[in-house]
Amino acid sequence: MDLDTLCTKQQISFYSHVEPDIRFNVYGDPQIEGDAKIQREPTTGKYDLLINDYYLHHVYKSTITAFKPHYVVTMGDIFSSQWVKHEEYYKRIERFKWISHRIDNQNRTINSSHKYIFMAGNHDIGYGEETRAYHINRFVKNFGTLNRKWSLNINGREHRIAILNAMNLDKSRIEQYRIDAWDFVRELAADHIRHPDVPLILFLHIPLYKPNGVCISSSKTIYRDGFVRYQDYLSPETSAYLLHCLAPTLVFNGHDHDGCTAVHTVSPNASIPVALDTSSNRQLVSASDLCSLTLAELDAYQPQVEAFALGTMISVASTNATNTNSSWSTIEITVRSAMGEYGGVTGIFDISSDSSSQVSAAHAGLHAFGRNVKVTANGHIYQYREVPFGYHIVIRALVITNIVSCIVIPALLLLCS
Repeated sequence: MDLDTLCTKQQISFYSHVEPDIRFNVYGDPQIEGDAKIQREPTTGKYDLLINDYYLHHVYKSTITAFKPHYVVTMGDIFSSQWVKHEEYYKRIERFKWISHRIDNQNRTINSSHKYIFMAGNHDIGYGEETRAYHINRFVKNFGTLNRKWSLNINGREHRIAILNAMNLDKSRIEQYRIDAWDFVRELAADHIRHPDVPLILFLHIPLYKPNGVCISSSKTIYRDGFVRYQDYLSPETSAYLLHCLAPTLVFNGHDHDGCTAVHTVSPNASIPVALDTSSNRQLVSASDLCSLTLAELDAYQPQVEAFALGTMISVASTNATNTNSSWSTIEITVRSAMGEYGGVTGIFDISSDSSSQVSAAHAGLHAFGRNVKVTANGHIYQYREVPFGYHIVIRALVITNIVSCIVIPALLLLCS
C-alpha cells in the first residue's frame, strides 16, 4: 500500500462525519539541517540529510495529497539554525521547496489550490536577544511577513486568522522589533473590541505560559543582559494579555517538539486587586485594566502584572477538561514536530459548520483524547487530529531491508548459481 492510500484510509477513519468548510494542514518545526551536519559527520552526514529530506517530503506530500487542505502552515523553525550563512541559507530554501511539495523533482513549480503559510521560529530569526535585521529581512523576503491577518467567511460566519511573531514579544535587544510585534497585538485587541463576536484563530511559534506538569516541557526562560536568550513559553504577563485582550478561540503553536493540548480558563476579574502604584492608587482589577496598559507600563509593573496573570489564568491539559459542558477562554494546541524522531506528525485542523452549536467560545463543548481535540462553539465544529507518518528508525530499517532484498540477495543468488 502506498503512502497516499494509507493517508486516505486514515482520513476516512478520522473525518467521515463531515466534509470541513476549511482545512489547515499544520507542520511543526522541521528544522532542516545542512552543511554543519556534514562537517560534524563527514561519513554519514550526507546520507542522513538525504534520508531526512525524503522523509519530510513524504510527510508533506502524502498528507497534502490525501487531506487536500486549503492552507498548509509550517509552524516555524524551518531550518536548524538562525546563524547559517547566506549561501547555505539559499541552498536550504531550494531543498525546502521540494520537501514542502512546492516544486517537483525537475524543479518545476507545482500548481496547487492551497495557500502556503510560513511562520518564524527561534531557529529562523532568533530569540529576542539574538534577532538582527538580516534575520528578519531574509525571512520576510523568502517566506512572507512576520505578522499578518485575514478573514474567512465560513458559511456566513466571519473568522479572523492571525499569524503573530512570538520571538520578539518578550524582552528583545532591538526594541523596534518588539514594538512592531506589540503594535500588531494592539491591532488584534482593537479588532476584538470592535467585533467581539468574530472568532480569532491565532498562530504563533512559542507556546503560552503554563505551569509545570500540563505539558511535557517545563517553563524555563534564560536572559542575557536582560533580554530573552531562551524560552520554552512566553512570559505569564504576555500570555495573559493575549488571552484577556484578544480572546482567541484557539491558539496554535510549535516550538515544543513533543506537542501538547491545553485549556486556559481566564477569569475576567482578579479575586484580589493587584496594586500597581500606591502613590496613585492604580490597581489591576479586571481584564480591561490589563488591556489598557502600554508596553512601557507592562514592563514597569512587570511583577504586579505577572501576579495578576497568575491569579486570573488556570491552565490544564485538555484531557483533564473533557466534560462536554466545560467552559474556557481558549484551547491551545502545540503541534508535535514533523521530524522523524517524533513520528513525522501532521496536524489536521478542520472548521465545519454546525447550526446546533451557537454558543460562544467561552461556553462550549470540548472532547479531547490525547492530542486530538474536538470543540463545538460559534456555530461551528473545530477539530484537530494528529496523523503520524512513522518513526525515522523504522523507516530507515525498511529502506535498508529493501536495499538488501532488491540488490544484495539477488547478487548472492547470482554468485551461487
